[in-house]
Amino acid sequence: MASKFPGERDEKVKLHTRKGHNMTWSCDIHGEPIKFYCKEHDIPLCHPCATKDHQKPCHLDNIGDVILERRRKLDDKQQEIEEMKKQLKAFDSKLNSTETSASNHFQSVNDELKVAFEDKIKIVKDKEKRSIRSIDEEADKEIQIINEKRERRIKLCHEEAEQQQLTIEESQAKVESETKAISEVVAKKIKDLTSKNQHAISNMDNIDAKIKRMKQDDKTLVNEAPQVRASLDEILNLNFLQDVSDCFDRLQREVQKVKFVEGEIGGEHYGRIDGYIGKWELVKSIHIPPIVNEPRVRGLISDDEICVWDVKNNATYVTNISTEHTQNDIEGGSTMNITSCAPIDSNVIVCGKARRGCTGDSLDGCITLYDRQWNVIRDISIPRNNSYVYTIVHVDVDGDGMIYAAQYNESNIYVINPADGKIVNTIRMQGKVVKGPIQALSSGDIVVKTDYNKFTVISRSGEVKADIHCAEWDVSYCLVHKLTDTLYITYWDDEHTIYAVDQVSCGGVIQARRIVEYKKSDRCKYISLCLVTPSGNLVACDGDKLFVYKKIFIV
Repeated sequence: MASKFPGERDEKVKLHTRKGHNMTWSCDIHGEPIKFYCKEHDIPLCHPCATKDHQKPCHLDNIGDVILERRRKLDDKQQEIEEMKKQLKAFDSKLNSTETSASNHFQSVNDELKVAFEDKIKIVKDKEKRSIRSIDEEADKEIQIINEKRERRIKLCHEEAEQQQLTIEESQAKVESETKAISEVVAKKIKDLTSKNQHAISNMDNIDAKIKRMKQDDKTLVNEAPQVRASLDEILNLNFLQDVSDCFDRLQREVQKVKFVEGEIGGEHYGRIDGYIGKWELVKSIHIPPIVNEPRVRGLISDDEICVWDVKNNATYVTNISTEHTQNDIEGGSTMNITSCAPIDSNVIVCGKARRGCTGDSLDGCITLYDRQWNVIRDISIPRNNSYVYTIVHVDVDGDGMIYAAQYNESNIYVINPADGKIVNTIRMQGKVVKGPIQALSSGDIVVKTDYNKFTVISRSGEVKADIHCAEWDVSYCLVHKLTDTLYITYWDDEHTIYAVDQVSCGGVIQARRIVEYKKSDRCKYISLCLVTPSGNLVACDGDKLFVYKKIFIV
């Protein structure tokens, strides 16, 4: 049996050189040249070994044929290796190119937001200059008392401009930090993919080198080739290139979704990075104090302030998610409670209400304007189109500061000018009635709850543009993020006994399922809508706590 080459001092064994090869290979036992290969025992044999120990049923092949066959199979594998190396190196180049492309994209986004914020700062500075110029013109006509007044006003003007500029710069820094965080995630992922790809290239190079060495030694070639080939087949069948390529494609798609969005909400300017789906992480839990017996979220008053209604005591509270402080601002009563609210500008809030005992042709006291100290500015009336004793009115505010108002179980939606409380337009839905809150989109369209698990998007002319529904949305509410027109559907999952939130486009496409989930507290019997603040925080309520979530970029 052949197991090693005989040494030069073994004079009894004559080494034979195989024709066309510079290596000698003889049987360790007989010193005879290796001529056969036993397939049943997977060993090379000389003639005596073959005739003595490996007669039938053993099947013998010529060793030269075996060597040629195995060389041919390894040559075939080398072609696969070369092709795989070529693809991996091309992919490595693609990764490098994408890293540059992503960097350029983020630079473009940063340039865009920088221009936007610079424009805002310029507006503030121009306003400051105009104010100072006007003050100077007045002061020139006045005596010293007016000059002193002038100096006081200039000081206040400077302070106001500085504060506004500081706010804009802080907002800019926050948005830039968002793009930086996202670009760091992308860079880390590209680095990881590059490392994996280069490791794969190194593995292919090592296997290729090993095969080349094996082909120089017949004995090693015969003994180790099956194992090397099996190992190589295992590596090639792992679909590594496809996996990293899919990951790379996902990365490219998510990077291109990142964008800077800005706009006016409630009289305040907001800008943030959005567009991607991302992942919502819980960043804060705020306990609602025991004085609020059965809390239900009614709407946003500002970026930090959440309006909460106490079902049991029929009182309205405001929780500040920054300070985590809750205070009672407006008392209800046995005949009235707040159903919805929205800021019109930095000074005025509009509230829709539910009232008992309405009579006559108009609904009085179902819409009220308040200042920020919750002093009543004005009540607004809309037509009363039914004889219900208990009347519910829902309101929202569009991007132009106009109020949308609708009565429960009616098909009319009224557009109201808050400056004088007059109805400027009546939108009539065909074949549908209001079954819950209404939400204004930035386009001017309106999202209306029209069934227990259905929401309808209508235009200002009343045309139905989309019906959005899902069988899983058992007892549901909809909230629109005004900067992106993204819908967030909060619903009760009866099967799993939890609340959940889905992210949906205004065209009805569910973009992400169950972006957050949370259990219901025993403290409250009713579901509350979730809110998305202008700065991008998602706020949900389980009846005991307010959960604040922040979206992060993931791949």
